[in-house]
Amino acid sequence: MLEFILLPQKLAAEKALPQVLHYDAWLTAGGCQLITLAECLFKMLAPPIITPGRKHRADAEKRRKLCSATLVANLIVTTLSPVQYVGLAVPLRNGKLTRYDRKDFNADAMRLVIEEVEKAGLVSVEDAVFKERRTVVTPTSRFRQLVAAHGVSLADIHHLEGRETIELWAGSRRSGHKAPVDYVDCRDADTMRAQMVEINGVLNNADIRLDGRQTAPVHLVRKFRVDQPEDARRFDRHGRLYGGFWEDLPKEQRHLLTIGGEPVVDLDFASMFIQLAYCRQGLQPPSGDLYAIPGLEEHRKAVKSLMVSLFFRNAEARRLPAGSKETLPSGWSMERFKAAAAALHPAIAHLFDTNVGFELMALESEILVGILMELASKGMAALPMHDGIMVAASHKELAVETMQNVSARKVGRSLPVVEKPIQWLPRNNSPLWSSRAGSERKTVLI
Repeated sequence: MLEFILLPQKLAAEKALPQVLHYDAWLTAGGCQLITLAECLFKMLAPPIITPGRKHRADAEKRRKLCSATLVANLIVTTLSPVQYVGLAVPLRNGKLTRYDRKDFNADAMRLVIEEVEKAGLVSVEDAVFKERRTVVTPTSRFRQLVAAHGVSLADIHHLEGRETIELWAGSRRSGHKAPVDYVDCRDADTMRAQMVEINGVLNNADIRLDGRQTAPVHLVRKFRVDQPEDARRFDRHGRLYGGFWEDLPKEQRHLLTIGGEPVVDLDFASMFIQLAYCRQGLQPPSGDLYAIPGLEEHRKAVKSLMVSLFFRNAEARRLPAGSKETLPSGWSMERFKAAAAALHPAIAHLFDTNVGFELMALESEILVGILMELASKGMAALPMHDGIMVAASHKELAVETMQNVSARKVGRSLPVVEKPIQWLPRNNSPLWSSRAGSERKTVLI
């Protein structure tokens, strides 16, 4: 769940793999071309074998057709999206239905449909690996040819209402035991759900494109966390927003993003976690770079990851996380690093190893949602990036002002905002062009 923190080597390797689209059961055919294509493809599927003399059950046939339509809609996104997906990850594990599932079909029906679609030569299937990856379905050239022949576009995709936007999870990917937790509706969840409806509505009404091409419907969700499935249902830990294709977009491709035909600017809260830790104590942080540990000035990225990870431990950190030792100079241990971090930030050192990070993350997400809501009220679409946003270039000043005002309301003072450079791939081999394209400096806006 905490991909931004020092990942174990296995998870880090997985994150580097080509991107897959995660199956969304609420996607369906909306436009005439896609409806026609979905019906055509369904007719190509061999019907399931039944006992001689018996008829196909009408409800089973309905579920089968429904699964086929949603699978086709997801495959259309995989095929036509400007985001380069290598396939569609589909969850096929049987289990008790929860508020996160569609009630009108199940994993067994989807599994059969995928087998039929594969036999028809429309997809290839890579089987799931227990606790490592889901079943990955990839459209074949035959499927792509049929899509082109029917003139289908992403505008034909429709997102049905009903998918949950407020999720509660127990465990984490790092532990290998991450699982969704069902809960009963409450006032807090209802309020946050209404906020997500408004945010998603603004994003889906905006003209968000990648490399000039239309993108699929947006459905952001907020994910909260409890330690164990039996813990009390609470919405005060984690709470970050997920589901935007731009979140996993490589930095060097962000220059291809446009909103309303304008290029985007990338606005970020500087040193967000350290800032929030000081806010929690009612204190101002020292001036200067909050990650500038003496002796590690050339290793800022590693310092940031390590320092943030100290807030996500519920026991004393004694060893460097796997893979982090190689990112530091020789002679650095966890003991030495913690001592240096505590010397740089004595006022918040007592928060290390207290697992307060999820509460800080929830505060961070509250600030971000507040910003998105205020901008939405002015008809402005903003793409959330956990501790920052991307907006159309002409909205930069208003967005910065909103970030300052909302953070001041939430934590008592305006948090510093920086503009991160949008990287451009070099267009030629000129040293002058390459040096300009590779700039990594941030512009401090307050």
